[in-house]
Amino acid sequence: MRLRCVESISNDPEMVDVVRTLLYRSEIFGVPFSEALDVAMRGESDWTAGERELFAAFVSSLNQCLF
Repeated sequence: MRLRCVESISNDPEMVDVVRTLLYRSEIFGVPFSEALDVAMRGESDWTAGERELFAAFVSSLNQCLF
């Protein structure tokens, strides 16, 4: 499902939807989301950053996500 409001952020075909979403409502999705993601992916954990990246890539592939 694609949201027109998110698509309207940029006509650049190279810009992926994740970036469009971050720019759409930057007060919600921009810095706060990026900070939370940084803690999840790079914060203290029993798993390495590489393992967490691998988990994210695997889940993305299950969801047929190209990003």
